[in-house]
Order: sequence, then C-alpha cells, then structure tokens
Amino acid sequence: MVEISIIDKVINIESGRKIDVNPNSKLGSPIFIYAVTKERKKEVFPIDSVVKDDWEKAEVVFFFSKKGLEVFMDTLGHVVEASLKTLYPDYKLAGITVRENEVRIDFFTNGSEFSSEQAEEVIRKAVEIAKNSRVEVDEIERSRVEEMLKNSGETFLLDLMKRIEKPKLIKIGNILTICENSIHLPDLSIIKKIEVTNLSTSHWMGREDAPLLTSIHVTGFPSEFDENLYSARKEEAMKRDHVMLGKEMDLFLTSPLVGAGIILWPPNGAIMKRALEDYIVKVHMKKGYQLVSTPVISSAELFKISGHLSHYRQNMFLFNLDEKEHAIKPMNCPFHIIIFKRKKWSYKELPVRYFELGNVHRYERAGTLHGLTRVRGFTQDDAHIFAREDQIEEEISGVLKLTKEIYDTMGLKDYKFILSLRDPSDKESYMGSEEIWQKAEVALENALKSLNVQYTKSIGDAAFYGPKIDVIFTDALGREWQCATIQLDFNLPERFDLTYIDKDNKEKRLVMIHRAILGSIERFIGILLEQYAGRLPLWISPIQVAVLPVEESDPQQVKRAEEINNYLMQSGIRTQLMVEGRLNARLRDARLLRIPLIAVIGKSELENGSLTVSYLTYGEDSDKRYKPKEEKLSFSSEKEFVEWIKNKVREQTGGVL
Repeated sequence: MVEISIIDKVINIESGRKIDVNPNSKLGSPIFIYAVTKERKKEVFPIDSVVKDDWEKAEVVFFFSKKGLEVFMDTLGHVVEASLKTLYPDYKLAGITVRENEVRIDFFTNGSEFSSEQAEEVIRKAVEIAKNSRVEVDEIERSRVEEMLKNSGETFLLDLMKRIEKPKLIKIGNILTICENSIHLPDLSIIKKIEVTNLSTSHWMGREDAPLLTSIHVTGFPSEFDENLYSARKEEAMKRDHVMLGKEMDLFLTSPLVGAGIILWPPNGAIMKRALEDYIVKVHMKKGYQLVSTPVISSAELFKISGHLSHYRQNMFLFNLDEKEHAIKPMNCPFHIIIFKRKKWSYKELPVRYFELGNVHRYERAGTLHGLTRVRGFTQDDAHIFAREDQIEEEISGVLKLTKEIYDTMGLKDYKFILSLRDPSDKESYMGSEEIWQKAEVALENALKSLNVQYTKSIGDAAFYGPKIDVIFTDALGREWQCATIQLDFNLPERFDLTYIDKDNKEKRLVMIHRAILGSIERFIGILLEQYAGRLPLWISPIQVAVLPVEESDPQQVKRAEEINNYLMQSGIRTQLMVEGRLNARLRDARLLRIPLIAVIGKSELENGSLTVSYLTYGEDSDKRYKPKEEKLSFSSEKEFVEWIKNKVREQTGGVL
C-alpha cells in the first residue's frame, strides 16, 4: 500500500492500480503524479501511471493548484524557449518568469524587431515540440553548467546563474537552458494549447543602462475543461485585481525613486494596514504571546550562525560597514533567539512565545515583482515559540486553533493543511541530522492527527532548517495562496545552544516553533482585496463612513454633515466628509473608494436629527460572481449610529476590537 495525497486527503492505494481521480471544479484537471521512492528519489509520472512498488508516498497534482500551475507554466516556458532557439538560433535566452496563469519568456534579439506574426510562429513551433519532445533535467556540477552555457553563447543565462543557488541544466532536443526547479512535466503532450497573451520589452535586470530584451507572454492549458474554467474566471478576476483596486481606493503605490518592490502606503492604505495590525497584536496578546521588537540590520555573522548566509544568501541584501559584512534582515528568527538568550530559563517558564510585526527585506528578481503579492520589503506577523519537546503537540495545536480563529475573522473558509517534508534525495539543501529530521517530521504529523484535521503531504517543500505545516487558502477564483506556515525547528536551538534548566537541575535542549499566520501583511492585504473585490468587512475598511450633504450650497446641511463627521471621528470611526460637487458624483466617488457606510444628510435628517445610511457589503450571485449587496439603515441619532458600528466591529472580530 502506498500513501497517496489527493487535494486534502491522504489515502492508501495498492501497487499495480491506477489512481482513480477526476477533474475538480476549483483545481481543474489532475496533470501528473509526484512520487518519492523508497530509495529516496523524487520522480514525476503521467497521471494514468499505475502505483509502483517502489513508491513510498505520492501526490496527485492538479492544474490550478499552486504546484500544478508552477510546474506546468515553468515547463511551458522552457518549451517556448526551445521554439525560439529552434527558429532563431542567434537569439539569446534571458530566463523565464512564472506568474499565476502566465509565463514570460525573456530573450535578446540582437537589436532586431520581433513582431506578433513571429510570436505566432513561435507558438506553432512550440505546440509541435510539445507533441514530439520531452524535458531532460541534468543536476550536474555548477562549473559544468557554466561551461556548456559558455559554449552555446548564452551570456544572459550565465549572468542569471549567479542569482540561482542550485541551477539545473534543462534540455529539450538540442536546446539548452537553465532552471531553479528539478520538477517538470513528465510528458510534454500534457500541454494541449498554447497562446500568446502579450509582447513587451524591458531592460535586463531592470537596469536602464543594460540591453533591451523582448518578452513573449504566454499561457497554456492541459484540456478544454481547464481552458473553459480559466475563461469563466478571467472577467471576474479583472474586477478583483488588487493592483487596480489599490489605485481606485488609494491604498498603496511604488516609485522608481524608492525602488522596485518597496511599498508606500498613503493614508487610506496606512490606516487599513494599522487596523489589521492592531487586531493581530491584540489577538496574540490574548493568547499569551509577548511583544518584541528587533532592528532591520545586523552583522552578517548572526546569519552565518543561523545558516541563512549559506542557504539563503542569494535572497539577502548584504553590504559592508566598518570593514565588516552586514545584512538587511530577511528573517526575524535569529533576533528573537538573541532576545531569548539574554537569561537562563527554567522548565516551569516554558513555553515562551515571542511575537513581532517584523519588517524584512528579501531579493526577488525584478520580473517577478507584482503589486502587494510579490515584493522585496514586507511585514511579517512573525512569532517564535521556545518550548520543551513534551510541549510540541500542545503548542502546534494552539497555533492551528489560533489560525482558525483569525481566518474566521477574515471571512476565509476554504483552506487546507499541507505537511511539507524535506526532499530525502537532496540532503545538501537541509541542515541537521537524519535523527533530528525524523523526530521533527513525526512530531508535526502527530499534532495534525491529534486535531483530527485532514492534510496532505508535500515532499521537498520543507524549510532548510525543519519541516512545516502550510495552510493553503483557496480564494473566490479557485486560486491557491499559501498564508500560514508553522515550522518545527530542532536545528537553530543546536546552532545557538538554546537550553533550559529541567526539574533535575540539568541543562536540556529546547525546540523552536516558527510560525506566521497571515504571512506577509502586504501579500495578505492583496489577497483580501481580491477575495472581497475591494468590499472589505467594516472593521478593516480604510474609510468606514462617508458623510454627504445632499446640497453643497445649503449651509445648514453642510454644517450638520460636519457635526456628524466630527462626532464620528471623536468616537474613533474612520470617516470622510464629501461636500464638493454634485451629489451623484460624490456618491460615485464613495462607491469607487468602496466605503461601506454612506450617510446622506438632507432636509428630513435636518428636521428630525436622524440618519439614513446605505450599508454596502460584499455579495455573490448564483454563479459566485461578485455582486455587492446594499441595505438601508436608519438611526435616530449619530450616537446610535456609532454604537451600531462598534457592535458590528466587535461582532466581526470576535470581540477583539
């Protein structure tokens, strides 16, 4: 019997049988099987393969799942690279970038034009290659990869290699390229359709003094079912695009003077971010977490001890100061360890739970940056739990319960648990002994079992210092987002010599649990904007109330609107007074800003002191498409209105705010 992970379940199937699995209404078609053999090798197989005796565990991967899209689009990108080089041997490849349902292929044309007709020719050739070729992945020595790229004249790929820790050599026919990933489609004929979505140009690595590259953007599908599923979502996705919503609601921006992937928050965005952070801080303090605060730079020696410098260097910003290498913080954990080590701890004082909204910076290639969901600087709701081994299951259970509480507040219901394990065939990528890893993996799995939650296993997705539980949220469009992550770590306590005094008065090694529930605050806000199409719950809306006099020329209506607006502000309500312009134009502006409560002050409101308010919330039609709901509310006074708002916020946040 072999353990097979399918969506959110682990089942056992006898060897020699095929896996009976159908397309899923959210995740699309099953496209390949990802298996780990008893010899600790990872392999990919076509979906119609029979279960083999030498499989230890396997996972069915669906097209619209996170892994499915990444592997499919990554492989598709290499097929298009092979097509380009076959048709235009003098072009130089410059890498590919996968973003959701699209892959961008960069190349250098030596200054010649590249037309849409040529792009269509490239696609026709790519379809032919997909029918008749296969991908070969060679995990050979770095020096050998460099030599082969030099011989083939691929200067841009040689430069790109400097930013990849373990580049793999990819062959399709006699065409060579490189990739960070070792997993690709087992059969290129899985790619049934390829189409061009855009042509663009950009400078190499985003530098204006660098060569100008051409980019062909393509998408593809394994079946008509998946294409139709994507088409049905496409129009809806445009309404929910968080970059578009961010501009309309005046939430965030970037500037070339500040730098790519660094987010600026104007007032609307800053107050929304603060509302989210206030909730997160308060809910953690209620659960026994203690606040800490750490700097954004340190000596690189700290990250040398933690192992980040050797395992994560390509994603770090490093600089020299006083003839010593320093780092901009990519992770909070080493800082929390230093705070913990300031004193000796008794077994009675554990667990210790440190929490920080920590600002971190990580290098991402310019071509991968997108809105709030892929940035270089972000805030983590980061916590580290220092515990005894006998406390592991209870602490993991507590984190999972807290995750559910927070996701319920956010209105997120559709999520699943994935137990991410190391790739047993790639021990160089992980710190620590075999014994430590086995102990950590068993402990996490036991915690999941003790809560009786369904989960799947993902081989090769563990952090370099320990296995983890990832929580994957599926949004209104069926897209998967990794949000919460819970990592068990026996390695950093060894590296930093973290101990406590046990009841026998002897020093014992403790264990660390790394965990973030929202993950990146920036990314999570982007997810929320798209989930709610901008119609956020009242408690987190950047502007909660718009106050509008009917007639801007009526001084009494304007004065009354100002009085109500000031009372709301003094009561802690986020409000905006909108006076100038025709009423319909102001109402349109309020709706564009997605303000949930719109109070209009006219003659009747002046006469009896009442308020008539429109309450706009997120809604869906019968096909799950976005359709805002509107409700009319009446209040006898602004005091009654404020009490209603505060009660609604308490209800939405479970009494935390």
